[in-house]
Amino acid sequence: MQMCTETTVFMQKAIYFVSRIIAARGIIELTDRFLRFQVSPLDASFGMKDITVDLCSISDLVIEGGDLKTKVIVCTPDRRHEFVLAGGQDLYDHLRASQKDPLGATTGTPARDTTRACDCGRRIDTLYAYCPWCGRRV
Repeated sequence: MQMCTETTVFMQKAIYFVSRIIAARGIIELTDRFLRFQVSPLDASFGMKDITVDLCSISDLVIEGGDLKTKVIVCTPDRRHEFVLAGGQDLYDHLRASQKDPLGATTGTPARDTTRACDCGRRIDTLYAYCPWCGRRV
């Protein structure tokens, strides 16, 4: 029996444009295998559906706009998906990296540890200045 796990890479509130005048609000999640958009309960009550895009099926990526209202356009062979979100550049960078290395394989360079130990004993990412569990400055 084979177990399959996904790791969430990016998650944020976003708007998905169904057409030029119809849009749905929700949460966009990027894992190491899929890009998912979960429609908010209100928009789901109007018949909007969740979207799942396999990262291997992405044929093109485009980014438009500024920092506050960045539009990320994800093209697949059968559809064009437009997302507007504040952290669009981060999403675009993660998607671009997954296209360069779709299986997450290392290219001969050892992976460096991006975590460090806090005084409370937990391991936290080096991006944090304060420990999310105990609140101490790292």
